Amino acid sequence: MSLLVSATALAAVYVVVGFLERRPALCFRPLSSPRPYLATDIAWYGVAVGATAVSVYVIRPILARVAIDPLARHVADLPLAARLLLGLVVFDLVSFAVHVGLHRSDRLWSFHKVHHSTLELDGFATTRTHMFENLARFVPGQLVLFLLGMPAGVVAAVVAIAAVYGVSNHSNLAIAAPWIEAVLVTPRLHRRHHVPTTTMNNYGAVFSVWDRLFGTLVRRDTTDDERYGVPGEIDSYPQRFREAVRQPFIDNVEQRRQERTTDRLIAP
Repeated sequence: MSLLVSATALAAVYVVVGFLERRPALCFRPLSSPRPYLATDIAWYGVAVGATAVSVYVIRPILARVAIDPLARHVADLPLAARLLLGLVVFDLVSFAVHVGLHRSDRLWSFHKVHHSTLELDGFATTRTHMFENLARFVPGQLVLFLLGMPAGVVAAVVAIAAVYGVSNHSNLAIAAPWIEAVLVTPRLHRRHHVPTTTMNNYGAVFSVWDRLFGTLVRRDTTDDERYGVPGEIDSYPQRFREAVRQPFIDNVEQRRQERTTDRLIAP
């Protein structure tokens, strides 16, 4: 599947989800019309396509050479469906670990804050991701899949499935299916992650089992008065594209300056 076809297909998913999540019978809460900062997220979508191009045409051909032979032979014997399921489970576990790291590291959190800055959670909010995070989130999982001997076509399919599922989870759809949450992430679970009081919970993207295993799963509804956004910076974090691109670097420079000041103060 070419990059152009993938980008077009994903754009179609955004349109379909965007239509459904605004239907009164299907929406979790009313969304603003026109959508605020639409131009910002369109720009981020362009960034995502660019990062994907780098991944597909530059990074993926390199990673495809690193298969571990004994593992690759066993994986090659699996049926296609089994390889896809195994690939999705492994990719999601690695993505979970990376996502936790994005929250636990101050340096990485500076970049991940861009994603959390959206003030309305809908399917298109998935695009609001810094270009550095796009690579940090998707490359490690692909590396592990290639190490296991997954062919490039399976890796591409797994990444595509994860991307489409991410659009669903960020959506404003009111999906009431708690039985699904025993295994899979739903929009209800993921919107808790975008509420500042529970940002350090519900890291999973596809499977909820990782949060359950590591004690970070929160299963409760988001109330109408709870807001989305960066903890402590809901109303101050930049919403426009140009400012948001720069903000992680500004934050990291300020963190480094504060660290140097602290080091001088405690030095003998």
